[in-house]
Amino acid sequence: MIKIALIRLDSGRHDKVRFEKDRKEFLALLSEEFTLLETHPGDQAEADLQVVFIASGGSEEKFRRIYPDLAKPVILLADGKHNSLPAALEISSWVRQQGAAAEIVHGEGSLIAGRLKRLAVFQRTRRALAGPIGLIGEPSDWLIASIVDRAAVNALWGTEFIDIPLEEVIGRKPEGAEVAAITREWAGQAKKLDGVDEAALQAAACLVPTLKAVYARHRLRAATLRCFSLIERLQTSGCLALAQLNDEGMICGCEGDVPAVFSMLLLHALTGEIPFMANPAAVDCRSNRIVLAHCTVPRLAVSAYRLQTHFETGLGVALSGDFPRGPATVFKAGNRDLGSYFVSAAEVLPGRPQPGLCRTQVHLHLQEPVEYFLKVPLANHHLLIRGDHVSLINDFMSYSGAN
Repeated sequence: MIKIALIRLDSGRHDKVRFEKDRKEFLALLSEEFTLLETHPGDQAEADLQVVFIASGGSEEKFRRIYPDLAKPVILLADGKHNSLPAALEISSWVRQQGAAAEIVHGEGSLIAGRLKRLAVFQRTRRALAGPIGLIGEPSDWLIASIVDRAAVNALWGTEFIDIPLEEVIGRKPEGAEVAAITREWAGQAKKLDGVDEAALQAAACLVPTLKAVYARHRLRAATLRCFSLIERLQTSGCLALAQLNDEGMICGCEGDVPAVFSMLLLHALTGEIPFMANPAAVDCRSNRIVLAHCTVPRLAVSAYRLQTHFETGLGVALSGDFPRGPATVFKAGNRDLGSYFVSAAEVLPGRPQPGLCRTQVHLHLQEPVEYFLKVPLANHHLLIRGDHVSLINDFMSYSGAN
């Protein structure tokens, strides 16, 4: 059962007997759906969600005093008695004046319960987004529009970043038996090995335990890897290793792209789906279609895959995955504070791999106008997940104060 840290505020001016009777009845209904922990600001250690119950009018000044110690965004609970809702309206407006987000939960019992359950999911997602996110090597030189303001990201999302030297990956030698097992697994599951021999597969497999060790050592929630420098130093690619870590729920992105890996972590925490990070490789405004392409893809996101060399360098191991037809979602959070975003429902279409593009290629028909990519894109990399999650994502981003 979801645990709610409930902070109750009232003015003390209402008829005590009737007031307590009404409040007891209201909270008893909530107790059927949640474990209520009546508590104080700043004390949320055991709870899934912190809620401020505005139990009566006249509690605005009490709220203002406790505001600095409250979790953000602020969740206000109001019923239809004792001027609870009017006070919540005043408080919500004041919170927004402070530059924070607030939501009033109000209505009949089942509506309140349903909304609080979704808000608990949102708070779980925000806890995941707090990180830390590891930057293994610096962002790739060409990501000139993908540099974030870490202080601004922390202010909006609470995210912490850790800079990790690339040498932590390059300087480690994993156990041979573990590498051999990984190599056999990948070779056995692949539909085809195209230009990739066992030596190349073993070299790529070495990065799996190495990256897992970095992930564990720094207790990361996600990581992004400066993979092209890795290719230059080791003559192999990180595509296979990133795919396996993502399959196992350890979110990892490419090219040191911070907005992209943040978006990956957000999608995975919110929806449970494993994202595919890719370049928009072609845009057709007449048919409202795009092609997304990249050289790594989680195996759990595709129905089958082939192993090929990395597209740009011809080295290492890359994945050419087959996305099953059906509904999907394209998403990206961007700008300096990662507070802007694009999201669209999409349909995965059939399409043959084309030469001159990264190995995994996905043809999509979008619901939103694809002119976005040509006029106001949030930089290059975008994320694809299976299923239509647009309503959930819009709800979460609005709750978090993004736009």
